[in-house]
Formats: sequence, C-alpha cells, structure tokens
Amino acid sequence: MSQVFCEGQEVYLRTVRLADIGLIVKWKNDPLVQRMALGPDVVATPSSERRDIKRALNSEAEVYLIITLKEADQPVGYVRVNWMDASHRFAWLRFTMGAERGKGYCKDALRSLFSYLLSQGVHRIEAEAYEFNTASIGLLESLGFKPEGLKRSAHFDGKEYADIVVLGLLQEEFLASK
Repeated sequence: MSQVFCEGQEVYLRTVRLADIGLIVKWKNDPLVQRMALGPDVVATPSSERRDIKRALNSEAEVYLIITLKEADQPVGYVRVNWMDASHRFAWLRFTMGAERGKGYCKDALRSLFSYLLSQGVHRIEAEAYEFNTASIGLLESLGFKPEGLKRSAHFDGKEYADIVVLGLLQEEFLASK
C-alpha cells in the first residue's frame, strides 16, 4: 500500500498521482459516469486531467483521493473533497467509481473518509446528485445524508432537464448512523 490517507475494511484511500491520469480519463469517459455525474459536454483528456491533478495537488482547498482495493492494490475510483470555507469545517463531496461499482467499495471508502474528516473537526459534508442517479442518492442516504433541497431543472443532459438533489451530512448524524 502506498501513502494511505485513510482506510476502510476493503479499501484504502491515497492521494492522486500523475500516474493515475489514464485511469481517471477512462473512468470519466465512461458513458454511465458521464450521464450520472458529469454531463454530455465533458470529455476527459490526458492533458486536461494532468492540469486538474496538478491544480488539486497544489490546492489548499481540495483533497483528491484514489479509492484502492487493499487485497489487489488496484485503483477502482476516486473521491474529491473541496473545502467550502477557510477553516475546513464544511466540505463538498464528489466521487466516481470505475468498473467495480456496485460492490460496496465506494461505501467503504466514503465511510472511512467521513470518519477521518469528522475526527479532524469537519462539521458538515455536502453532496449533489442528479435526480435519476438513485444509486448515489441511496448510497449517501445509507451513510446518514439527508435530502436538503432540490435545484430544479439545473442539469441539461443534452436532451432534457433534470433536477439536482442536494444532500447534507452533519457530524452528529454520521456518528448516529454508524
């Protein structure tokens, strides 16, 4: 295992590296990921991801982590946290899984990350999902997130508009869901 940020039962999270560019490009260009998280106009390229990783690594306002299976030392997805405030008490969450989705690895990774963040004084974590991304909404709710609002017709997928569901998790809610 390399430079573990935090770890769950079956996965560990490590800081993204430039060597991850190929995987991230593959994950972001997956049609399901584009539909569920990114949108039709997003095309990841090696050069765009190189810039993004470099920016994230040099940023005080972001944590960019690779979800890695412990047993196989295999990257399977990523998690990003952007700080919404200078004191790092409010976080905005994004995550994507590759081909290993639906096997519980993302839940394991997020649970581990949330435990770490909340132990460091984070009070609130916020996430958003398109209304049709019921898998992500269900995952977040299973971790204690509560629906907080709806951004009506806020996403256009190239054919139609969809609502964006806003979810939030407070420190005490996560601790109660464990």
